[in-house]
Amino acid sequence: MSKQRESIIANLVATVILCMLIGLCSLVTLQAQSSMSTATPVSASTAVPASALDLRLVFYGYPKIGVPRSGAAIIGKSGLSDVHDITFSLIGGELSPSGRFIAYDSCSNTNRGIYLARPDGSRPQMVIRVGGDYCVDIRWSPDSAKFSYTNPQDRSLHIFDIAGKSDTLIPNIQDADWHWWSPAGNEIVYGWRARGEPIGPAGRLLYITDLRGNNRQLTFTKDFVPCARERNLVDTWAPAWSPDGNTISFTQCERLFVVSPSGNDLRQLTTPRSASPPSPEMPMTSAYSPRWSPDGRWIIFIGDGNSLKRISTDGNTMVEIGKLPYRGGPFSIAPLSMNSRR
Repeated sequence: MSKQRESIIANLVATVILCMLIGLCSLVTLQAQSSMSTATPVSASTAVPASALDLRLVFYGYPKIGVPRSGAAIIGKSGLSDVHDITFSLIGGELSPSGRFIAYDSCSNTNRGIYLARPDGSRPQMVIRVGGDYCVDIRWSPDSAKFSYTNPQDRSLHIFDIAGKSDTLIPNIQDADWHWWSPAGNEIVYGWRARGEPIGPAGRLLYITDLRGNNRQLTFTKDFVPCARERNLVDTWAPAWSPDGNTISFTQCERLFVVSPSGNDLRQLTTPRSASPPSPEMPMTSAYSPRWSPDGRWIIFIGDGNSLKRISTDGNTMVEIGKLPYRGGPFSIAPLSMNSRR
């Protein structure tokens, strides 16, 4: 059995579990038959991969200072379409890898918790209560059976198993930041800076942990230039793991970088216009909140202004997808499943 077929079966099993738990089961059988019969490898000669151009997008930002707003859109061949506000969450949400569900922190004073719902926010159900001063960073496991989150009180890293309704603390980690699962589901990359330590040359640095809390450092201050726009810190953050497991993308001082999980092959892909001087050998743009297209051929990120862009993994091709109505927070993307269209 091919790895692609195994992945499809795993995702279908996880979807059925989610459906039984939160009542979102429409068309699962039909989609299972469709997925198994139409799955084919992506041709290397395809000029514009469909998976980079048929995605659901959820984002949030601040059209007014201190006033968050969330939105959704479709990424298609012609760019962004169906751009609209959403009201069920003020800080966006995290779409499941299957594209069939969204997890989000209500960030409210009443009924505060992490909710699961359809991508349009319908049929919400609280699955775990949370409290504290920070809104929760949520990331799905690759099989959509679990999600991880940072506890708002101490920013420890937790994993919630949806079928088992169990919450597990990953030991040895506090003050974790944005994070991402490995495609194998056995490791998580996260940003970290010790709370209360004096501000020095290092802001957030990236680490990788297994699910038992054994961690290793991924990025090091010595490999980067301090950022004048960020109090002369070296701040590496917003990691995202490639679907093939070979590369992790992240940003530092508005620059997009990639590195292998072993810490080798560190490469800068973009240079901001504010750089002194900007590098002529690479695309000129700021970069924020990178995400990988499902086929791993593109890194999608927020660039200059409110522009949403994608860049090839070799850094040679950059395309503007469209303009967001506001920015300031991260975004989430997932395949656009037929039964999740608005």
